[in-house]
Amino acid sequence: MAAVPAENVDAPRTPFQPPQPLGCPPPGWRPDLSPPSSLASAHLSPQPSAPHDMNYYLTEGLKDVEHQQYRDRQSFIRAIDSQVKKLRSGKAGQYLVFAPVMQDQLEVIKRIRHSHQKGVRFHYFNREETLIVKIFAGAVQAMVGSGFGTRLDVKIGSMGLLSYTCRMDAAIYEGNGSQKQANIAWEPWSPRHGAADWPTVVIECGVSQSRDRLEVEANWWFENSGGQVKIVFLISFSEKRKEIHFQQWELVTVPDSYVSPGQPTATRTSPTIMREFDLAPGVPSKESLMLNFEKVFLRPPAWGKGQHEGDITFSPQDLEEYATHVWPMGRIDPTIVKG
Repeated sequence: MAAVPAENVDAPRTPFQPPQPLGCPPPGWRPDLSPPSSLASAHLSPQPSAPHDMNYYLTEGLKDVEHQQYRDRQSFIRAIDSQVKKLRSGKAGQYLVFAPVMQDQLEVIKRIRHSHQKGVRFHYFNREETLIVKIFAGAVQAMVGSGFGTRLDVKIGSMGLLSYTCRMDAAIYEGNGSQKQANIAWEPWSPRHGAADWPTVVIECGVSQSRDRLEVEANWWFENSGGQVKIVFLISFSEKRKEIHFQQWELVTVPDSYVSPGQPTATRTSPTIMREFDLAPGVPSKESLMLNFEKVFLRPPAWGKGQHEGDITFSPQDLEEYATHVWPMGRIDPTIVKG
């Protein structure tokens, strides 16, 4: 899908072992916060109506990416290091494709990632024996992705619920014929049922030239989780323009206009962009974000004295502070900042 210009969006548009989870399991859990039923009950949510074929995931957003053959550990490390240098100098994109990669070779590559390049993320296709590698773009990507993730953790913590989410950064999730890592992901946790099978919130982050591929990754999360992933944030950035581009994706069910009049109740569920905007330091923002509580935690918010649960919101001021944290004003070329 082609990138779209930033705008205020008034209506949606359809377009190796994980690290220790943050705050999971919690010490001294409160039984009054247990969901009334299994976390799996929330998985009965709408699922995408028309899944993409495997070729879409193997090729979309990867134009001109050369396929390389995996030979051994050292050549793989050299290929990654070379791509990192080219990416950071603006001479190459963010993705590499290796094929064929056998299952035993994949296990070696996972260990390489853990010891040599923890910032890279993998998407492996089992039958096709193809590995797509997303290269870590450096300090700015860390500030953009983890910076927003930390702010979300703070808002979850302000409700006293940090111990009821598991940060599953770099965890591997098994889909339909492929397995994938997110840049950042949150799984809800309950003392009665433990962690959910899939994250409910995912962040995929990359350079602005990777935006088409990031949209492919959003589709993968919704389709392969069967709707268990509720919210995907796609965050892309341009170091040259000092700009952050935000998309908030969710599954939306609407009447299906392609059915006959005799089927008025037919619906269609699609991954949909709910919010889309740009952020730049020094530029006032009119935008805001909202994460529905039930979509994040798979249960209604608790009510009553002393409770502070509810939808998670990012105000325009929150987003302005976030953009300025990524690029402090002292580093900005004033000719770039728009009035």
